[in-house]
Amino acid sequence: MFIIRLFELLQNVTNDKSILEAARLRINAFTRNRSMSFADALCFMLDMRKTTLQTRLNLFFRHKQGGEPISQQAFSKLRANFDHSPFETMVRELVKEEYSGNYELPLWNGFHVFAVDGSYLQLPKTKELAKEYGVRGGGQRPSAGISVLYDVRHGWAIDPIITTTNMNERAECEKHIDFLCQHLPHIAKNSVLLLDRGYPSQDLLKKLSSCEIKFLARCKVGFSAKIDALPAGDSTIALRNGTRVRIIKFSLANGNAETLATNLENTPMSELKELYDLRWSIETAYFRLKQELCVEKFSGKTPNAIRQDFWASMVLLNSVAVFQKEADQEVLERQSGKDVKHTNRARTSDLIITLRDRFIFANLCGQPVLAAAEMDDVIKTLARVVSPIRPGRFFKRHPAPFQAANFNLKSHL
Repeated sequence: MFIIRLFELLQNVTNDKSILEAARLRINAFTRNRSMSFADALCFMLDMRKTTLQTRLNLFFRHKQGGEPISQQAFSKLRANFDHSPFETMVRELVKEEYSGNYELPLWNGFHVFAVDGSYLQLPKTKELAKEYGVRGGGQRPSAGISVLYDVRHGWAIDPIITTTNMNERAECEKHIDFLCQHLPHIAKNSVLLLDRGYPSQDLLKKLSSCEIKFLARCKVGFSAKIDALPAGDSTIALRNGTRVRIIKFSLANGNAETLATNLENTPMSELKELYDLRWSIETAYFRLKQELCVEKFSGKTPNAIRQDFWASMVLLNSVAVFQKEADQEVLERQSGKDVKHTNRARTSDLIITLRDRFIFANLCGQPVLAAAEMDDVIKTLARVVSPIRPGRFFKRHPAPFQAANFNLKSHL
């Protein structure tokens, strides 16, 4: 997707009266002129900056329309008039467009490569949120469970889910599979799903095979006695439910045994190991969502506000992927013909920092061509500062910096 198309789609949703009708929680909401319209409220909530709400409102009114800015209390009342559905619609429309077949997307051996993983978001400490989402941890902090179907080669969140803290990750995975088959059937039959060891079950692997989706799943000891008894190497067995799976057993560099199950019949064992390594891109996506887009710095304390902020953050995550693609292309063009040791890409962290000040106001101008021109200047600026891509390089997990978010990071560059 090109940046101009991104802004067109966001503007289409923002200005669609049927979107307002579907999202309205009070029958008389937005029926008369207000200091902040429904469309402006949606754009404002796509602000990547995480300063205080009042500071953001002050900047919004100064740049957008002038006049006396509304208070954060007034904005809280305003946002209570609509639900999260406009932002979910943005995500769905962006995904539908990106995977329409009109764009060349990165593949692995002709397959789209997806991963599913779950995580948790720490919520503000209120009784209402504790009742709505549940609590976890020693401090009994209100938390929400999230699960994402993620394109690991393309950096897109295909199907985000927010639910309670006692979520069943395997059940959420089945919802992702259903979404893929129902809404992107042309993609589903040309995809590989990467699963960590908590996901495989005989029923889930059977469902994937029946949906004609390829999978590569890490298996833990005890998943199947037949699999546990297999020797190291490459084997094929039938599970109790009749599903035939290929089992790859090998030793990691640290000496630990690893077991992978797949229905990719002809892919060499060495390539399967490299393919599974791609799954770690979803870990970096959660890092980006929590540490760079700061999803846990919620701008409200009601269940409705949490859902609004979550889905707005998913819009931003996919928007960043669009900017990243164009910035990386600009880097390639700038370095064309030069003798460089590594392939380089624009720094995602710098990209997000720059967009915090410019994305919302480009979107607010209401003119996709002008917005794209503004963003093109951002892309050219970011292409001057790059990071090398080093295949196979990874960093050990250091949980301490992210213990508050119950988050570990292992990133491949």
